[in-house]
Amino acid sequence: MHHPILFLALVSVFPAAQEPGVELLAHDELTVSLHVLADTHEHVELLSIGRSRGNRAIEGVRIGPAVEGKPAILLVANLDGPRVFASGVALHHARKLAEGYATDEAIRSFLDRTNVYVLPRGNPDAAEARFDTPRSERRAGGHGVDNDRDGRFGEDGPADVDGDGAIATIRVEDPEGTWVADPTDPRAMVEADSNKGQRGRWKTYVEGRDADGDEDVAEDPAADTLVNRNFASGWEQHEPYAGLFPTDEPEALALAEFFLAHDDVALVVTYDELDNLVEAPKSVKDDAPSVKRIPPAGVLESDAALLKELGERYREATGSEAKSSEADEGTFQRFCYDHRGLLALNAVLWDMPMSDPPEEEESEEGEEETAKKEEPSDDAKRLAWIDEQGEAESWRFLDWKPFEHPELGPVEIGGFAPYARIEPPESEWDEIADEHLAFLLGLSDALARVELVECTATPLDANVWRVEAAIENNGLLPLQTRSARRTRTVRPALVKLVLPEAGELLAGRARESVSVLDGAGGREEFTWLVTGPESMEIGVTVETTHAGIAQKKAEVVR
Repeated sequence: MHHPILFLALVSVFPAAQEPGVELLAHDELTVSLHVLADTHEHVELLSIGRSRGNRAIEGVRIGPAVEGKPAILLVANLDGPRVFASGVALHHARKLAEGYATDEAIRSFLDRTNVYVLPRGNPDAAEARFDTPRSERRAGGHGVDNDRDGRFGEDGPADVDGDGAIATIRVEDPEGTWVADPTDPRAMVEADSNKGQRGRWKTYVEGRDADGDEDVAEDPAADTLVNRNFASGWEQHEPYAGLFPTDEPEALALAEFFLAHDDVALVVTYDELDNLVEAPKSVKDDAPSVKRIPPAGVLESDAALLKELGERYREATGSEAKSSEADEGTFQRFCYDHRGLLALNAVLWDMPMSDPPEEEESEEGEEETAKKEEPSDDAKRLAWIDEQGEAESWRFLDWKPFEHPELGPVEIGGFAPYARIEPPESEWDEIADEHLAFLLGLSDALARVELVECTATPLDANVWRVEAAIENNGLLPLQTRSARRTRTVRPALVKLVLPEAGELLAGRARESVSVLDGAGGREEFTWLVTGPESMEIGVTVETTHAGIAQKKAEVVR
């Protein structure tokens, strides 16, 4: 419910940004920004789709003139709690589109043909940790479970034991440890490889206490369920992070209900922890059989070919090399494809680059090192990149420092800082956002759009006419993906012959449905025989929920 007094108070505290750059906003600030967009710009509608488990509103905007049948793109960000930068980019897009409609011809053309739904923060509870102290990457926001089976819930979670304002990593020397320091950079930790004769030296923990005295640290946090593992497709039963049942999390249920209710959505874009544009996803044959009535996991090969093309366009537009950090079981992205039959284009936006560490110097005698050179780990390469950036990015790694832990005794605390891997340098924020907005604008031409390219009426005999029509789809995407044809969740196009009362259909169907209409020039032709007075008007219309509406008066051909 909209509360005017509260809203005005928040506006006075958090004025809207004048320039639509990227900002990382706490929940209240994000709420104000979305309300300001809807209140101050034409063709922008506020969306309120539900509330989180922590009772925070899940809101977004619809941008573009409302036209029946016009295709829409749904942009969802920040389902993974720490990905607050993704929500900043999504809000950047919403501002640019809303403000640019009146002045930017490319944006006006895009929005006149395509609506955009922007939901910048799908997981507001976990995202709020970004603005709390101590800072931590909190992914879970739903139900907690008794992880250590001691009859208590959430009694032993992460804690800032050294008081430096960040939840980092504890490493403690232990003969049962499975970690060793990277030989190329002792700041980095790698798992010991027994095949190479390595013996583990360290145990590692999330920074915290052993509050329950079970000789384990921070193993039982207050919350375990991840919003973006709580969707139906590939849901993993009995896993703490998956939740009690699919869409048990209010955020997941709200997003699923919104998505299923908006059949104008033709394509989904997500900014989160999953990628299928830089690295091709697993694919299966179009005719791969189901197992116990469950289709095999993976993208059907016809749809995978479309993703490959869109991935090439994405890499050309953004130059991104950021790949998935997670599997897709139980995610919204997989739900979109498996249950709704729509492609979800998933972008990670940024991951910390990896550089090669400096070359070792030659020996004093000038001879090259003959021993086998160790290959640096990925984390060692990330540390090399941090070193290259200088002081401005040194915050990303916390040097290991000795600490006397209340339960573990002598330990070291340090490692990569919260958000170090997923938030780019601030100097790159707007460039990343602008590149991804350019890619988003280019998707308008990829969407399926029905066109009535031919419509003729040829007289055959007294008051008898042959009516012929043809529809085409010149977008890249088909009217229905291969997955949509399998799930039958996307409505087909409806082709209707329009006759006056004096007209009568002699042959053919007055209504024809079309499910298969390929992209890049896919074509379907129709023929009818009708009778009626010579002066009657004959027409054909094509209606879709997500690919436009077309109509034409038949041209008489003699």
